[in-house]
Amino acid sequence: MIHRKNLPLYTFLAVFFSIIAVGVVVMPLVLDAIQKQYISIQADVNTRQAKAMAQFIQARVDQGEPKADILRDFQASIVGSNVDRGFVCLVDQKTTDFLCHPLPQLIGQSVAVRRAVYDRSFNQAKALPWQVAIKSPTSSSGFLKFPGPNNQPEEEVVHSQVIPSLGWVVNSHENVARINADISRIRFFLILGSIVFAFLLAFPISFAVRTVSRRYERQIEDSNRVIAEEKKKSDTLLLSILPEAIAHRMKEGEKTIVNQFDKVAILFCDIVGFTQYAGQTSPEKLVKLLNSLFSRFDALCLKHGVEKIKTIGDAYMAVCGLPLPVDDPVGRLARMAFEMLEAVESLGLNMRVRIGLHVGEAVAGVIGTSKFSYDLWGDTVNLASRLESSGQPGKIHVSTEVKQELGDSFAYVDRGETTLKGKGAVHTWFLERS
Repeated sequence: MIHRKNLPLYTFLAVFFSIIAVGVVVMPLVLDAIQKQYISIQADVNTRQAKAMAQFIQARVDQGEPKADILRDFQASIVGSNVDRGFVCLVDQKTTDFLCHPLPQLIGQSVAVRRAVYDRSFNQAKALPWQVAIKSPTSSSGFLKFPGPNNQPEEEVVHSQVIPSLGWVVNSHENVARINADISRIRFFLILGSIVFAFLLAFPISFAVRTVSRRYERQIEDSNRVIAEEKKKSDTLLLSILPEAIAHRMKEGEKTIVNQFDKVAILFCDIVGFTQYAGQTSPEKLVKLLNSLFSRFDALCLKHGVEKIKTIGDAYMAVCGLPLPVDDPVGRLARMAFEMLEAVESLGLNMRVRIGLHVGEAVAGVIGTSKFSYDLWGDTVNLASRLESSGQPGKIHVSTEVKQELGDSFAYVDRGETTLKGKGAVHTWFLERS
């Protein structure tokens, strides 16, 4: 989290560099548009110049002047021109040789000597060797690209004006380096302007953010504190309803939670004579009693790694071996059952409980959409419940499966065949300490 003291600085930097970033993106587009406009203007200037000179040459030809005189006068007019900036030359279309050039040593040589390519599209899409392009019967404007000193690439804006009657081409050249120099100056002023504008805009915004942040930071902190407290309450409430592993899956967004377990130990505990006792006791005292007893049972669940499932009236249901497997689930639940009997006796009341314990397969899952409940289903659950209801006060009634799981760790009293509702005759046992 950004500290309030640093927020104005970060805001200033964010606004400043955002404007600079926009400038970085926009500036090339602006400069490209300016460059195209410069080139377009220069191409128009070159066109006018080449056309004017071509018309002048044609007029002299029409007057019957010798070509040699025309070439001599043309050469005299261009010799000494600064070829690094702009110049005019004359080329024979048929031979592609220079007829006139500011550099006299090039006269009589083919334009191929410049190793140039001519691009009339201005985008290199249709670039041709200049000695090929110069033979075009139509006049055109374009880029002339050639290797300069030290083989550095150079460009010129050129208009080639054809004089059909003579087969000559008047070429008006302008070095793009001058245009690029103008663009560089424009770029400098744009960058400088962007920096000044970014600073002038970022400073008052950062100051305003500082003022606003001081006003609302405490409100945000208070809101975060309330949210954190409510989340903690929500998590605590969810954990009080569901096992931790199941609550975590629900918070992760899992919608349907159901699992099959091959080995689950299930315990039911019920207070003997509770209905009669409730009729003789005030509601406040009754609730206080159940809360005291079941709170002790909850503590025993934590001690032995057992999951409390639910309470229904005076009945208490707990399981071991789900939602995550544990070692010796039946043994854990058996030891807890004896401590539950001791907890009841420690209350000092004339009260006893029945406990039923069974182990086997079960299906467990979350039911409900607004009020959640984690519950179990299957014959193992039913049999554990029947063992509790058919047991005796102060006794732990177990099945043969439980006896087999516990082995010699405990003592057993054979109860023989017990008729259980929905199950018929079942061989059961009372569990005792060894």
